[in-house]
Amino acid sequence: MSLLNNALSLLALCWCSASFADNSDIEFSGFARAVGGYLDTSSAEYEGYDNSVSFSEKSLLGLQADYTLNQYFSASVQVLLHSDEDRESGIEWLYLTYAPTDSLQFNIGRLRTPFLKYSDVTDVGFAYPWINAPQQLYSSYLFSQYEGGNARYRGRLGNFTYDIEGYFGQYNDELRTSGITADVDVSSLYGGVLELNYGGFQLRTAAVEAKTVKAQIEGVAPLINGLQAAGFDDIAENFIIDDSASSFLVGASYDGLKWYASAEWMSVSSDIETLAELKSYYVSVGYYIDNVLLHATFASSNQSVNNIENTIPFGVNPDLDNLFFAVEQLNTFFPTDNLDTITLGARWDFKTNMALKAEVSFLDGEKGNTSFFEVKAGEEDFDRQATLYQVALEWVF
Repeated sequence: MSLLNNALSLLALCWCSASFADNSDIEFSGFARAVGGYLDTSSAEYEGYDNSVSFSEKSLLGLQADYTLNQYFSASVQVLLHSDEDRESGIEWLYLTYAPTDSLQFNIGRLRTPFLKYSDVTDVGFAYPWINAPQQLYSSYLFSQYEGGNARYRGRLGNFTYDIEGYFGQYNDELRTSGITADVDVSSLYGGVLELNYGGFQLRTAAVEAKTVKAQIEGVAPLINGLQAAGFDDIAENFIIDDSASSFLVGASYDGLKWYASAEWMSVSSDIETLAELKSYYVSVGYYIDNVLLHATFASSNQSVNNIENTIPFGVNPDLDNLFFAVEQLNTFFPTDNLDTITLGARWDFKTNMALKAEVSFLDGEKGNTSFFEVKAGEEDFDRQATLYQVALEWVF
């Protein structure tokens, strides 16, 4: 069914393109990227890459239509097509904009969650220096989109410009990270962003709060039912995800004619027992030589672990033994994504709307942790250290 929906979405956008080709009130744009990668280990996968060359993980095509209804109202739709198995193709955003003044804007519909510096353009590789933004922050931990509304105000104080945004909505989708698949429902999601700009400098802070996060993790429900049937409601309660979560971000950047520097620090915390607290950051610097950018980035994440105490008696009967081992296995199932990464890369803007990129990333995780890897069966002793090589062609049109 999702394949049919994706095809219909693309067909609808193409039909609109043909129908309004001569209409000056509608603008069409797009972006595409072809990304190839190779991981130098046969023991695990990282971001879908293994020890064979692949162009199917991050390659995508995006098409967008913006229609101006009148001087105050406009509508936008964006369709994404890609082959990353952790994401579905289809309508990425669809919203109506009301702009009563040049400084004030309201949006309602399906929108990007404006948390990190590049959250709005994560899929547009042309918009940032790397092939992939640092995984430790730009992973699937956060709700990348929501359905609701926002208000945004842009102003000026002397030589300073500022941007204030607040938003509210809900999220309901399938979330995949570190080999875990879960149906996530957030009924109340809200947050805000404050940006301050001076010349090439930018300071940014953001926060997002999810009052009630409910998740059904694939394969966990039968264990919860078994624990409750056996009278271990206290253990079962720990594996039921139904509580709040919040995130906070601080970032700073500078972009000049010869060099750039950027850094972001993020904290994710939760009252959900099995969801650990995560602290992540990156620091990136680059130097321009004509139309070539050389850059280096260090990124790090540290995740604390809430290990559920297994009070099921062992050796009493086979049924209790099975429950005991199931709880032990589930305790190791949840991600512990401690990872340090050094990325060295180059970007060549050989045309005004096209760029070639090449990168090498040295991944240094912790043995026994997930560290964003998906370890293959029988390779549990893998030391969580590997090197990822990537090349990309970025295009906007």
